[in-house]
Amino acid sequence: MNVGPLRAGILSVGSELLLGDLTDTNATWISQRLRELGVEVHHHLAARDELDELVEALHWLAARAELVVIGGGLGPTRDDLTREAVAAAAGVGLEHRDDLEEEIRQRFAAMGRRMAPANLRQARVPAGARAFGPAGTAPGFALDLDLARLYALPGVPWELRELFTTEVAPEILARAGAGVSLTRRVHVVGRGESDVAAVVEPLFADRSELTLAFLAHADAIDVRLTVRAVDLATAQLASQPAVDEVVRALGPAVAGVDDEALEDAVLRLLTEAGHGLACAESVTAGDVAARLGRVPGASRALRGGVVVYATEAKHRQLGVDAGLLAAHGPVSAPVTEALAVGVRERFATDWGLAVTGVAGPDPVGELPVGTAFWALAGPSGTSEVHGRLVPGDRRQVIARLGSAALDLLRRRLLER
Repeated sequence: MNVGPLRAGILSVGSELLLGDLTDTNATWISQRLRELGVEVHHHLAARDELDELVEALHWLAARAELVVIGGGLGPTRDDLTREAVAAAAGVGLEHRDDLEEEIRQRFAAMGRRMAPANLRQARVPAGARAFGPAGTAPGFALDLDLARLYALPGVPWELRELFTTEVAPEILARAGAGVSLTRRVHVVGRGESDVAAVVEPLFADRSELTLAFLAHADAIDVRLTVRAVDLATAQLASQPAVDEVVRALGPAVAGVDDEALEDAVLRLLTEAGHGLACAESVTAGDVAARLGRVPGASRALRGGVVVYATEAKHRQLGVDAGLLAAHGPVSAPVTEALAVGVRERFATDWGLAVTGVAGPDPVGELPVGTAFWALAGPSGTSEVHGRLVPGDRRQVIARLGSAALDLLRRRLLER
């Protein structure tokens, strides 16, 4: 009998996941929430829309975990088989629930849509299950299988998250009763994973109450600090000294903590200073401005941007000297610096940020894939430019170059 934290397994349902047509973000999100509830996730499975395979997967997980969370397969079409699979695994039939049918009808009415007859399938749940009213049009349910508790949720991410939060999490929390787990994240830019580990690992060599891990992203390193406590407030309080210690040790390389990403930090610093920013982007084609624009309140600091992908656009839109372009080429330190100055002047703002580069997959002339330049023009009229070879494929080069540019601005704002 398990006497430690509850063990969980996650079953993601859908042939599209195994064909590579979709990325399984649901399983990642569920794992994060379960960890916060003090539950240890031991298994992730994905299964095709095949009844026998789903039943086999359910039995396999139920034999190894006290909790099984199922995502997907609750839609109205013939290949949505989660209801049938759970009923078959539990040895019960399906029953039509009039209350669920009425809720589904009301959902369609609220959207001004006619409910198709096929949607009536969604009002059926395994006999004896505790049903969850739909967040969208797909109800979920909970049912015991052997010694495990199964939770079936729709695959649409926002529906899954709402039902998990309102229906599943409270039940799990009441059952777990052994505290929660909290992971704090310190986001580091401009330093490699091994370099960050060499600084951070000695700080916690003898700290058994804390779990330390590192997660490398395309454009940043996350230092992950996990603690357990009786509740989230206590865990937050207990973890704060460790977070502060990491921030002090890594200094300006820390771009943010927990939910504050690099772009959040840049906008916060710009807003605090009362400064505005404009972007001139070539290789990133607006990605830097888009990252900033996704942050609520971006309009307080982001004045605008110009995508100057073509060489001629750099001259016509931002006034880069034609002779400079001819002498150095559109991807070069002098041209990138001129773009930063030009976009700052055009938008009459405090800061101008510019990027040029070669993202691939092919080199441009003698410039290899990964060639990158980023420049910043500041309120004092000075400007600076940096460049290096950025590793990775096209998407990674674009992400890393954008982060290098934003981080340059962040560091200069911290210096003021």
